[in-house]
Amino acid sequence: MPAFIPFLGRISFTDYVIVVLVAMEKVLTLVLNCIPQMWIDVGTTIVNAVTRRTLSPMDSMAQQLRDAKDIHEMAQVFGVEIEDHIVRTEDNYLLTLHRLVPNPANSNGQVVYLHHGLLMCSDVWMCHTVRECNLPLVLYSLGFDVWMGNNRGNKYSTQHLDRSPGSHEFWDFSIDEFAFFDIPNSIEFVLTHTHSQELICVGFSQGSSQTFAALSVREDLNDKISLFVAIAPAMTPQGLHNRIADTLLKSSPRVMHLFFGNRILLPSATVWQKTLPPTVFNVVIDLANRFLFNWKSLNISPQQKHASYAKLYSTTSVKSVVHWFQILKAQKFQMFEEHDIVMNSWNPTRSYQITSFPTRTNIRIPVLLLYGGTDSLVDIDVMKSNLPQSQVFDVMIPSHEHLDLLWGRSVGDFVIPNVLRFIWFFKDIKTLEADTAMGSTQELASPFAKTYSDSASTKEA
Repeated sequence: MPAFIPFLGRISFTDYVIVVLVAMEKVLTLVLNCIPQMWIDVGTTIVNAVTRRTLSPMDSMAQQLRDAKDIHEMAQVFGVEIEDHIVRTEDNYLLTLHRLVPNPANSNGQVVYLHHGLLMCSDVWMCHTVRECNLPLVLYSLGFDVWMGNNRGNKYSTQHLDRSPGSHEFWDFSIDEFAFFDIPNSIEFVLTHTHSQELICVGFSQGSSQTFAALSVREDLNDKISLFVAIAPAMTPQGLHNRIADTLLKSSPRVMHLFFGNRILLPSATVWQKTLPPTVFNVVIDLANRFLFNWKSLNISPQQKHASYAKLYSTTSVKSVVHWFQILKAQKFQMFEEHDIVMNSWNPTRSYQITSFPTRTNIRIPVLLLYGGTDSLVDIDVMKSNLPQSQVFDVMIPSHEHLDLLWGRSVGDFVIPNVLRFIWFFKDIKTLEADTAMGSTQELASPFAKTYSDSASTKEA
């Protein structure tokens, strides 16, 4: 009688397909890893030398940004400098913060902190080929003191005082740790270093989620963040576009860890990025985005994809992505369920309740939700129901997807002006509040929704 393997007997045909695809990817990655790095470097040099001969000025900018090894070299492309600062979190991770070196002669006294999304790092804020479409550079030119954060485990934050990056323990973190430690500890460092009492916070995608979570569990942050701009915010997405991928999403964590291990998610991505020609790599990213999210990326130019897709992946933990799968499965913005990992199953009959982040009750600052009208990861009605109604304002940019709000052609027309309008509006309101005996900031801002929407001119009729 043939041996019966209980686990394999319980997974579906679709799961078998996924297992085969993952196995093929691992084999191909192993083969590519056997190719000497010198050969890869020579091939890359030849391709770059050939393509540069026919580059337009905009293509040349894209190539310079793509070739930049880190955010320091990217900043040099735009003629600015970056400082590194190291934050020690309460649980002993060492995070790198990046600061645009301030110009004392051009300072408005306000501090801005920006935080990236899932599988990203601070690089994503500085790789638009049009200078005026890079939010940090625009803020810097207006006199803001600009800082950019990095999550534990990404390209710039792979150190711990006691744990090796090669250990399972180093990668044992989820969104909970981002919310309890990374965001609040980074913001506290910035405030201490700049001798400021509060700052403005901007998050992209998961960077917004982390900040929402941090504001809800570390209530003192509401006194340290004056305004929060959430760009393409994700909180409880409905799911993925593709049925196979959605099935994977709804699988047990045991299946996820079988595919990806229990440390770094998709470590082979850097191998593919180094070995595939840029044009092919960009097509692969477009196909993956279409497959998973039904994003067509029509608002991002080929030159921009050449520059920014190379900055799209940075390391994170498998556990943090499993956390997202738990949120999607439960359709609640909840904390990580450790029991789910231990029992290796989604248990609908469990006798305990997973704690949700108390975003509706504990967030007390003005929030702008800036999202694309065709972004499959943003369910704006569900998100607003999880946030305090009196504090939240939203602007929808029609016909824009998730990454369009970072790298689209219209970032300088719709995204950045809305961010600045929001900041300046509440700066004026706070000045009025300080100069008069009128009520609270929120009472003064009660007509903001209509005023803001009318002036933004980005709403669909």
